[in-house]
Amino acid sequence: MKWSFLGCSILLYLSANAAAQVPDPDSDLGGEMQALVKSYVTEHPGVTIDDAITRLAVQTEILQSMEDLRKEFAGRLTGLSIQQVPDQHVLVELKGSEPVNDRILRTASGNTRVVIVTGHKHTEDEFYEIVDKHRDLLYRTIPGITGFIGEPGKDRLVIHIEGNEEKAEELTLTVRKLEHVLGLAISLRPNMSKSLNMVNYINGGAVLQNNNSFCTTGFPVKHTATGRKGITTAAHCPDALIYGNYGYPSKFSTPLTFVDAIDDASHDVQWHTTGAYPTLRSVYGTSTSDYNTRSIMYMWTGAEVGQELCFRGVRTEWSCGKVVSIKWNPGIACGPGQALPCASTWIRVEGAALACAPGDSGAAVVRGNNGHGIVSKANSKGVLKGECDGITIMPWGKISELGLTSG
Repeated sequence: MKWSFLGCSILLYLSANAAAQVPDPDSDLGGEMQALVKSYVTEHPGVTIDDAITRLAVQTEILQSMEDLRKEFAGRLTGLSIQQVPDQHVLVELKGSEPVNDRILRTASGNTRVVIVTGHKHTEDEFYEIVDKHRDLLYRTIPGITGFIGEPGKDRLVIHIEGNEEKAEELTLTVRKLEHVLGLAISLRPNMSKSLNMVNYINGGAVLQNNNSFCTTGFPVKHTATGRKGITTAAHCPDALIYGNYGYPSKFSTPLTFVDAIDDASHDVQWHTTGAYPTLRSVYGTSTSDYNTRSIMYMWTGAEVGQELCFRGVRTEWSCGKVVSIKWNPGIACGPGQALPCASTWIRVEGAALACAPGDSGAAVVRGNNGHGIVSKANSKGVLKGECDGITIMPWGKISELGLTSG
């Protein structure tokens, strides 16, 4: 199906106000929904546009319920995710044999099944304790590691490597030995590029600039001890930055003042004050017009597997993808100079319609009026959609260690 035809179909569905609680098709949120639906029906061709709109609307409506489920089962939670087959439902995986009844989540756009499966061997925390304990061994024995994705519900660790399929085949015996040591199934995902910080020297307009080096703004913040307000970006970006909008309706820029940063195995965030100019709880969405920015009403500490998330980067503009891991390990790609082994604390987003390129570092990651984190790194073969293997996101909850809260 051609994009032009599909786009018109989506617009008609939105205009007709399908069963889901959907935004005005001419609004910024309506533009986001159209982009998401295009991506969704491409990856799930058996799902109608109407059903895709409903599923995507429900995803934002169940955020609080999923957080409540995570708290309820904190002592035995193996995994929590949004699944798409045979229908969209929430899957809760638990350690131990004590049964728990399934349930239904009811929201404005429809009901969602919660399927609860018990009998798993490890909790999510126990699984990643095993991985972290043997991290050095994995780096020593598997050359070219670019990241780890854990699947605690399957007792499986997926290791990304730069090597090709032939190299992965050569490592079969090594993998079997590692499985015996860790007590986990291990598979290799070849041809995966290294995670790189998304700051670079480029031409053109930008949000954050230091000479010819560009990054992207994140979310407004407030320092809890002093009450000072400011804006975030990635810690690996330059400390001396000039903020600039996209020039519509008029060009505006102002120097920022660096305050503090954390750049280590699980953090990549800095913040700046903005002088006499107040920060707004809004971000650029599908539009770069200051008249049509996206209001952010809710900040979440992280995300859940299966969620669709979006961001606007300086070079790649607006794009979206699906959360595939909330315990992603980007490999040896953290800290100053990307020389530290990363912790398994990052969010990984992938998708055929996702774009990423240098200059996107620090960008606000959102869905609707919800904020979830900031862009740190990416695995990219180019700047076009379809050339991005995935992005690494620092969960928003990590900003608390700088004494910050949402502004």
